[in-house]
Amino acid sequence: MMIITKMKPSASLPLDLLSTFVDYCNSITDSTVIVVEGNRDIEALRSIGLNLTSGKILAKKGLSLAQTVDQIYKFPVIILLLDFDKAGARIRGKLKQEIQKRKGHGLIDSFPRQLLYKFCRAARINEIEEIKQFSDLIL
Repeated sequence: MMIITKMKPSASLPLDLLSTFVDYCNSITDSTVIVVEGNRDIEALRSIGLNLTSGKILAKKGLSLAQTVDQIYKFPVIILLLDFDKAGARIRGKLKQEIQKRKGHGLIDSFPRQLLYKFCRAARINEIEEIKQFSDLIL
């Protein structure tokens, strides 16, 4: 069981990065897949206003690497939003490697991940599901 500790809102917390992340993802018109680790990550992204107009958010949990790649590599835009810890980095690296081995793979868009990473570093959180605690501040 994970315990999520709420961080007190701070004037130095870069909420503009989180808002820019949501706006960017919501403005993508190409069919997009966002890959996260689990269903709580999906809930957290939706809680901050992420609502893809074209595409889906896929939870990797329970899927093998090959199964995940089979489901995502043909999307024109692929966003890998795995947790910002060692396990997340390992999974992201393996997914990128496997996606790039396939002909006709989509573009791996790293810009949204960079925005979210900068916000999460400032907020001292490592897991995507933890961003849910900031939903009241940006909606």
